[in-house]
Amino acid sequence: MGDTTEAVSVEEMYGELPQGEEVIDALLDRSLDPRSPDMLFEIAGELGAGPDTLLLDVGCRDGRHMVELFRRFGCRTVGLELVWANLHRRRAVEGIADPSVRDRIHFVQGTIDTLPFPDGAFDLLWCRDMLIHPPDLTRALAECRRVLRPDARLLVFQMFATPWLEPKEAARLWPSVGAVPENTDPAYFEHCVREAGLGIERRDEVSSEWREHAEESGRRITSTQLLRAARLLRDPDRFRRELGRTASDVELADCLWGVYQMIGKLSPRVYVLVPASHRGRKGR
Repeated sequence: MGDTTEAVSVEEMYGELPQGEEVIDALLDRSLDPRSPDMLFEIAGELGAGPDTLLLDVGCRDGRHMVELFRRFGCRTVGLELVWANLHRRRAVEGIADPSVRDRIHFVQGTIDTLPFPDGAFDLLWCRDMLIHPPDLTRALAECRRVLRPDARLLVFQMFATPWLEPKEAARLWPSVGAVPENTDPAYFEHCVREAGLGIERRDEVSSEWREHAEESGRRITSTQLLRAARLLRDPDRFRRELGRTASDVELADCLWGVYQMIGKLSPRVYVLVPASHRGRKGR
């Protein structure tokens, strides 16, 4: 994505288009075949997730990804979650009360900074969209490495800022989502990965793909967030009065979280990390 734009004259802006408007519309309305969030599960499968796998979901929230991992691969999964409210919400997750699911997934309240598990306990770690939060990212990643088997993998989905995110935008966004700003810098993140004794086996820039896929498949997640952000910005006093300031600010940040991905201010990446001594070896 270019960071500079060439100046265009008024005559050029409103002049005749050599391609014709219909051609331009048809080109821009054509899908670029974006990948969906299913890609994360597909990678887990490539890394060997199966009935014999013991998987740790770090920051599992309400456990919905744990249920899907069981459905796809039959793996045993432990979910670690810091926030009690998230653990309470698991009761509403579809399928979680099924006895076959319940026997294969377990929840633990705790923090990534001091994982309550022995060394080398897990075959695969799943860490989706939560590494913006730890105050000491190197320590958090080192703990993940500690509980991995020597030939295991850590599958990470992580949000990053791009140069298009202006400093004032970042200053408004990060506090409302509980983010540590440094953790959203790709260079800093990869530095912490190395310091924690991990190597990067795979790095995949997702950009706006998951968001595009949701729009094109009819879910319209980001369209809804854009409309909600407009309302929150147009009448902030009303929503702060009805929701409270914290809830209103969090909702606005969550809406911008999606919109910013669509317009290139935020870009998620998928990483496959491996204990450094096994860097370069393929998944089991």
